[in-house]
Amino acid sequence: MGSSLIRRLVIGAVLVFLGLNFIGALGLFWLQGSVPEIDGEIVGLSALAAPALIERDEAGTVTIRAARPQDASFALGYAHAQDRLWQMEMMRRAGAGRLSEIVGEATLPTDKLLRTLGLRRLAEVAYGRLSDRAKAHVDSYVAGVNGYLETRTGPLPPEFLIAGIDPEPWEPADSLVWARLMSMQLAGNWFGEITRARMLKAGLSTDQIDLLYAPFEGSDGSLTAPDLSAVDLVGGTRLAALDRMLPEILRPRRASNAWAVDGLLSPSGVPIVAGDPHLGLQSPNLWWLARVESPGYLRVGAFVPGVPFLVIGHNGAVAWTFTTTHSDTQDLFVERIDPADPSRYLTPDGSAPFETRVERFGVDGGTVEHSVRTTRHGPVVSDAMGDAADAAADGTVLALASASFTEDDDTSQALFDMGAAIDVDGMVRALRKFHAPQQNVLFADTAGRMGLVSAGRVPLRATGDGFYPSPGWTGTHDWTGWAPFEALPQVLDPEDRVLVNANERVIGADPDLFIARSFDAPYRARRIADMLADGDRSVAGMASMQMDTASLFARDLLPLMLPHLPEAEGKGLEARAAALLRDWDGTMAADRAEPLIFAAWVRALTVRLFADDLGPLLTDYSRARAATLLTVLRDEHAFCDDTRTAQERESCADMIAGAYEDALTLLARLHGNSIDTWTWGAAHRAWFSHPLWTRVPVVGEVLTTRTPTGGGDYTVSRGSFSGPQDDPFRHRHGAGLRVIYDLANLENSRFVAALGPSGNLLSPMSLTWHEAWVRNEGLRLVAQEEPTHELTLSP
Repeated sequence: MGSSLIRRLVIGAVLVFLGLNFIGALGLFWLQGSVPEIDGEIVGLSALAAPALIERDEAGTVTIRAARPQDASFALGYAHAQDRLWQMEMMRRAGAGRLSEIVGEATLPTDKLLRTLGLRRLAEVAYGRLSDRAKAHVDSYVAGVNGYLETRTGPLPPEFLIAGIDPEPWEPADSLVWARLMSMQLAGNWFGEITRARMLKAGLSTDQIDLLYAPFEGSDGSLTAPDLSAVDLVGGTRLAALDRMLPEILRPRRASNAWAVDGLLSPSGVPIVAGDPHLGLQSPNLWWLARVESPGYLRVGAFVPGVPFLVIGHNGAVAWTFTTTHSDTQDLFVERIDPADPSRYLTPDGSAPFETRVERFGVDGGTVEHSVRTTRHGPVVSDAMGDAADAAADGTVLALASASFTEDDDTSQALFDMGAAIDVDGMVRALRKFHAPQQNVLFADTAGRMGLVSAGRVPLRATGDGFYPSPGWTGTHDWTGWAPFEALPQVLDPEDRVLVNANERVIGADPDLFIARSFDAPYRARRIADMLADGDRSVAGMASMQMDTASLFARDLLPLMLPHLPEAEGKGLEARAAALLRDWDGTMAADRAEPLIFAAWVRALTVRLFADDLGPLLTDYSRARAATLLTVLRDEHAFCDDTRTAQERESCADMIAGAYEDALTLLARLHGNSIDTWTWGAAHRAWFSHPLWTRVPVVGEVLTTRTPTGGGDYTVSRGSFSGPQDDPFRHRHGAGLRVIYDLANLENSRFVAALGPSGNLLSPMSLTWHEAWVRNEGLRLVAQEEPTHELTLSP
């Protein structure tokens, strides 16, 4: 972060949060004016054909009423700008590679990479491809955002004041760039390629790496032996530098649950659908709940501020939700520079020129220029590191191919068409245009039909599977096209009357179609299926299932670990912890000590097993896959031998026992020596930090919302964790949104998001959904007969 921004943050923090003198109190009073007016009337909004209403309940949840659909989209843009203007600003700046204009030189490498990827330009192209109806909604939404910017009174939200910027007028591409950012984050295969290439450079064998990334249920297609000629050419320091440069905003965050039962299994006689997408927890929350209606037009559910189209929800006839497919739709290609001419690179047909353009960045009052190169495979991402000298030394650059980079991508149009679908068949037609990222879309209609389609472009490769960076100069690993829509995994009205996906392996009509090696372990899917077979399949029952914390992984792994605990008797820490684990059923409940002991034990075991082989790369690998741990322990794999102790050969039993001691030592240091006071929830707190305020000491601590939670990596109520050494179990990734649709009466559907509608820290509506989220008490987004607040937007 630039020093100038740090100074502004500190000064602003003193003004906003100390307020201990008259000037501070006046400052707080003035800043309170940044909370928008939500009652009364705003006139002079010429883009409207007729007045539109923004109604809010006591929690601030919005219902929009308008005489025509385009006016409803105008009001949606206006309300989004009221509630989440800073979030929208950061989203569009990230997509355009313009963070350094406010942060400074610290984010210049991130901006260079994002500008190299060209996401903003692709969003502009996507806007031009929209149908006239979809484009009209985007234009109306953009006019609504700008209508708020033009008519607002009082100061901007505090983040703008601290950053020292005013928002520029909103543009259509600002609204469509989010889809491109998400398509990169929800794919993210190239991060794994870099890490695996670094492992090869560190001396690991391909067999070892295969085990470290072992899929639980096998891989797709017929895989050939990897071609490592490309990796051999690239220096290890360049790979490490590229790995360090990759921004957090693009790092993969991929998990979700979705399931449905049809009318013969549900109490209502028509399908009930449940879903909860898992993304990084943050403040403000990604999701914004609302009901938007006009005659013949209804959109209810979870919107993303800045985006005009409903992302997850229902339209009165069809309801839908998503899970991530985990498909491999990105490949790194190592390109060889033409030794006779560095402005060209080698292809199977000879030398070809790089396509080039110059990008300019505003940084600390000056301008920085950066040359972007593109090959036939995609943008040269290694240039963003500024590694020209290293590239010249080994004669290579790294280019990225991605399904997200196509100029005929119609994913934004697909979102619009999904919202307009009136039945299952209409949803399937819409999904033919859903290109990137590939997603499992689960949906049902009020007529009683349901389906699941893994929609999106899956590359067909001449050979290989993109597990490692591929040679770009040979053509042997080139993409030859896309899998046809009919070959993608999809099922309509299944015979067993149940649909479930929790990121586990999906298989299409062509069993040889390669989709990925990186599917999640099927534990969550199995648990969901078990509960659907035996449990309450009502709306209330589905809500209970969403909060289930039983870990089938723990039930699989513990029998391999418990026999190797050191002998301990009495009431000492080791003996009591062992006794608890032996009686534990694997439920990761927030009020129990056993999940904490188990999580610490697995964490310590991962370090014991792999630190010797991975060294510094353990930080990048960090979380061993379920299949990896199970295979290593069951097979007494060589990973159990610590290669740093040449005179000894350790067994898996040695590793397990040592890890147990390490875990208890850590927990005693962090939580005290009394096991009676240990609880999983105290260590495993949902962590909602603000990306700007969290950088300010004390202020970030005060403004971070922390809530004790249960769950873990492999539970339906997913609570993936990470954190610093003194707080390693922070719940950082999980269900920021949960939905349940009752297709018998969609007005009975339930929605809950993690924090609140407002992203302004001074608003009383910034946390109004949070307690409902903690308890999973979903909101009914129905028409409000007597709204608590009503704002009229008038021409």
